Amino acid sequence: MLPEGLPFLLCLGAVSGFLPNRESRGITPSDITDADITEIGVLRAVASYMEKNPLPGKPPMAPGELENMMPLNATGLFKAYFQADVSPSRLVKAIEEIVMGNNQVEQHHAEDSSYFFYCEEITKSIAKLRNLRASVLSGLKGSVNSSALESARLNTGKALHVLQKFYSNTNWVEMGNSKPYKHLLNPASRAFPTAPASKDTCRDCSKPSGSRWYICDDNMLVNDMLTSGYKLSGSCPTKPKGKCGHGGRTDPTQNFSPKGGINKETSQPQLSPHFHLHKEAAELAIQATRDFFVADGFGLLDQLGKEIFRTFFSLEGYSLTFAIDTTGSMSDDIAQVKTTAINLLHKYSGSPDAPHNYILVPFNDPDVGPVQKTNDVDQLKSYISSLEATGGGDCPEMSLTGLKLALQESLPRSKIFSFTDAGAKDAALKDEIKVLIDSSGSEVSYALTGYCASRKRRSVPEPATARRSFANLYEELAAYSGGYYAMTTKSQLSQILGIMELSLNAAPVKVAHSRLDGTRFSFPVDETLTEISVSVKSLSSSGFSMMVQQPSGAPSAAVRTVINTDSHKVVKVSPIGVQGSWSVVVSPGGSYEVEIGGKSLLDFSYQIMQEQNEYTLPIQGRPVKGSDYTVSIKLMGESGGITVQRLVTLSELGVPIDSISLNQSSDALGNPLATALMALRAPATLLMVEGLSPRGFPFSRVNTDPISTESVQIVSLPNQNITTSPGKSLEVSVVVVNDGATASFSFDVKDDMSFLRSFTPTGAVLDPGQNVTLTATFVPAVDSSTFASSIATFTAKSSLAQNYLKLPIVVIPEVALETDETPPTHHLLDFYMPCIGRFQQQPTCSRHTWSMRFFAMDAQSTITLRAKPNPSGLSCSPQGTETDNNLMCQYSSDCCSPFVEVVISDENGNSNTIALDYRRSRPPAAA
Repeated sequence: MLPEGLPFLLCLGAVSGFLPNRESRGITPSDITDADITEIGVLRAVASYMEKNPLPGKPPMAPGELENMMPLNATGLFKAYFQADVSPSRLVKAIEEIVMGNNQVEQHHAEDSSYFFYCEEITKSIAKLRNLRASVLSGLKGSVNSSALESARLNTGKALHVLQKFYSNTNWVEMGNSKPYKHLLNPASRAFPTAPASKDTCRDCSKPSGSRWYICDDNMLVNDMLTSGYKLSGSCPTKPKGKCGHGGRTDPTQNFSPKGGINKETSQPQLSPHFHLHKEAAELAIQATRDFFVADGFGLLDQLGKEIFRTFFSLEGYSLTFAIDTTGSMSDDIAQVKTTAINLLHKYSGSPDAPHNYILVPFNDPDVGPVQKTNDVDQLKSYISSLEATGGGDCPEMSLTGLKLALQESLPRSKIFSFTDAGAKDAALKDEIKVLIDSSGSEVSYALTGYCASRKRRSVPEPATARRSFANLYEELAAYSGGYYAMTTKSQLSQILGIMELSLNAAPVKVAHSRLDGTRFSFPVDETLTEISVSVKSLSSSGFSMMVQQPSGAPSAAVRTVINTDSHKVVKVSPIGVQGSWSVVVSPGGSYEVEIGGKSLLDFSYQIMQEQNEYTLPIQGRPVKGSDYTVSIKLMGESGGITVQRLVTLSELGVPIDSISLNQSSDALGNPLATALMALRAPATLLMVEGLSPRGFPFSRVNTDPISTESVQIVSLPNQNITTSPGKSLEVSVVVVNDGATASFSFDVKDDMSFLRSFTPTGAVLDPGQNVTLTATFVPAVDSSTFASSIATFTAKSSLAQNYLKLPIVVIPEVALETDETPPTHHLLDFYMPCIGRFQQQPTCSRHTWSMRFFAMDAQSTITLRAKPNPSGLSCSPQGTETDNNLMCQYSSDCCSPFVEVVISDENGNSNTIALDYRRSRPPAAA
């Protein structure tokens, strides 16, 4: 739990825009959220890209063939594009990361109106959007690693938050616009004028007797200028007279004139005065989100090119990465890896299961690298052939340094295989490696032919409730990432290299993970599974046999052995043939760890969430042991007809901890979504979803990413600046909270681009519930005209607990932070108005004219003018220069229209008006 006083600090009131996600309270089925808008916009952008860029040898697609799919989801896109069963999990994770960045605005920037288009800060918000977008473009140029992708996705989410709020919080929709406002993303397009400070923009809404909310169908006073609702915050303390409010029950100014408001963030009248325009606003926000990525000329696709676009959304697939020990004793191992692995990769090279690229990371002692990348299997063979097994001496090697480099250089959600016959000299990197695994989602597998000073496995069965023990550090990391671990002799290494084939799977799923105490384990096989793998590892003795049985009890004839050692056996079953309850039978009876894998499009991803700022938002870092959270389950696959029944929490060994009913609903596209409240009491937890498949067969899926809980947490302080300029100092603070026993903590801060200059304190002894503020100073040493972004990672570690928090540091050149918010000025030169009395009456009025001359000026940009009711009566010409920022203008009209409003606006939409009205006053109403 957070210490007393801290919750208030971190929950300074609700913020607004489209609501962040469907997990938050108060959402109705007709509400379209930030998460919905972002996901749909991204899917449309990716579909558009796929239509125009078919795979080699595949026929071109018609425009809209994928973008107009119903239902539109990642699974359907991938299956149609690859024309095979290819899991969309990598795209789903990329979208989740973007949505997390979007939601983080609600946590970190609630008091900054420029993130929300509040308070007529149109120019500021556009500058915020463009600067965030520029930092994304800068971070994706050149060599792009996993950290750069994480930073770019989080900042993309923040930029999209600003972009999407334009449509819920301004009057763009009310003006009848059916297309997005191009100027937001494209400076070359025309800026629409913003209502000047002197212009009244709203009238009072009505509130019928007995009504609990205002009726605001006709409260706008402007339909040819941009305005936005005022909502009080740190950067916007008041609502001026005559200006529109944000509105809704979360807006305390809605009861002050002008009463009501204009927001369209929900379909609920008590929250959104213009609720009737919610869907139109959301559709424009979706289209603008799509345009952010693929608009001709200014979308990310055209700005960065196809290769980076594919990488950003993980459309390329995964890397198959080899981290190989090259010390003297590894000669035979390297030869076997080359022979067996290359033959296997050739077999899969033309299939959808093939990796996008191959990466080789050699490590020795003390040298690591160089990294070599290729898309060609034969080139990989050449790279491995060129390895020289030399050096070594002492047994432990720099193996974790090699793994760290492999994780950083591989695409997200990659398959990494490490080969060594020695322990890790750099074991202190273990926790940093786990953070990299958390952020990349990659799977690490180890094949060992030795281990100096290895710790022997206990020879007696462990109690089912005990935390899992590991033979060594490598087995721990493999289990943490959901990968395989196998140890054998050098002569038998080729016999375990079959674990690579299990990774060459374009749609991998985990059906079950369990501890078996006995002889038989049963598991469900549904119709979406096209192959299964059965892994059995002895926990109590060596030497056992196993058999896979079909529902009838007959042994499967389609079994092929992948690993066969005394303590670990893995078989692959393909084709499956029949569905139902299958079993694996072992002899002799004892304690075993059983994992059932397979190939299927039916899978799920999850997010751990917690209530923050009155919303339910994804947590950062690891959850706190003993606390309650919301788990959000997103199903993937051809999900029509799927019934989700329960969520089962498992220990690391697969022992069931709890069974929780799931609340099934759907997102804005009708795709299944389920949530549940969950208590996290175990040190590490796996999640298993159970239900019925489209054809009514029981199914189960286990997510291989374990949830590790800690007794320490790190919390970002709200509303602090995380943007700086080149050479400028930036201080960022977080709060470290000890939720466990008294412990001595050490603190560390790192960032990807080495902006860090110092941090304090470096450590502290914290009692239960005690907290300390950790402050880091960053100074970006980059070119003064350069945009940049870096991920800062704060860590707190004791002998019992460790946690981390990541924050993006955005670097924006000072010149880009200078926003022009000064409206143009004007000076009236002369004015002739004969339109008085009968001269305003027909037909006399048409024979008389009035006129005025004036200067219109702006110090920074060109200006445009428009007049009503007689646009043709206005003429202007440059004065003194050839530019259009200093104009002499004349306006004339007949006396039938003795009034005018001239709007003068600059390139950023800042505007001023000349308003004259000599119409006769209307007679007072009869008493």
